[in-house]
Amino acid sequence: MNYSKESLPSDSLFRIGTFQNKDVLIFESSQSVTLIRIVMVIICILLGLVTLINLILVYVKNRAILKQDQFYRLIVPVILLLNIIFHVAHYAHNIYDPAGYFEPKHLYEKLIFSEMEQTFLFNFPLSILFIIVTRKVLSCCTKQQTNLQQMLFLTVLYSLLSMISGGHYAYEPPWNFSLIFNITIAGETTVAFILLLTAVYVYRSNLKQTFNHRYTRLVMDENSDVGVSLAQQRQMKSKLSDDE
Repeated sequence: MNYSKESLPSDSLFRIGTFQNKDVLIFESSQSVTLIRIVMVIICILLGLVTLINLILVYVKNRAILKQDQFYRLIVPVILLLNIIFHVAHYAHNIYDPAGYFEPKHLYEKLIFSEMEQTFLFNFPLSILFIIVTRKVLSCCTKQQTNLQQMLFLTVLYSLLSMISGGHYAYEPPWNFSLIFNITIAGETTVAFILLLTAVYVYRSNLKQTFNHRYTRLVMDENSDVGVSLAQQRQMKSKLSDDE
């Protein structure tokens, strides 16, 4: 693929990735961090604040009807919170300092308005999806009946998309990254995977609870029917005795 001079800053340096035969960014000057890039970082952080506020509001709304188990009342909200923290930290930092992440050339290049715009734009649908996932997951942690299949599908979808962050390691090994870069990459990938496992656990737990509830009702109905039959038999015997 050919790149025009307008699509890449003249002071950007690239090399072939360690694991893939593709160019990765290894240096860009401070002048490359334009005002547009700074605005992109700020917007990314603001999106993170929106997802955080949504988490708080949904938690407060459902707190009274959350299941009493600490897993649902504490651990699940903390996992959602960690996803916000690591996701925002990774995306904002990646947009600001792509060289430290060995950003692939095809993702770094300017297509419309700025370098790193592809990462910036991808963050919008991902953030919206997380807002929906937050509501679905916390709703399934309550005592009310909810759509478990929908929650599981959306959470798995978000988690897999968020785990794309681990793709940095498809170009360079972890030891080529500085500590802060490894923390954001591995952090987002790990907490997204934990969220996926959490969704599966919530799904299976609620499904089992629903099955047990239905089974209990079925047994109670059968016992009730048996009780009615015995009562009818006693009435018939009593009537026969009276007739005699």
